[in-house]
Amino acid sequence: MMKEPEISPDFTIEDIHKIREYSAERRIAIGEEAFWAEVHAHSLCMQEKIKEIREKRLAQNAAGISEAV
Repeated sequence: MMKEPEISPDFTIEDIHKIREYSAERRIAIGEEAFWAEVHAHSLCMQEKIKEIREKRLAQNAAGISEAV
């Protein structure tokens, strides 16, 4: 199994290159269809997390506005 790249806390240009290389190697190792299925699944998961965060923030804003009134 390939080792995931170590990403700097400062997220540098080198980190971007590491991620691109890792993705290219992974795509070759598991095949195009499986790779893109995995990418799609991760994107759906992240979309759901973003939706939850937005809903939570809207609820907090609404609660803050009610308290101010």
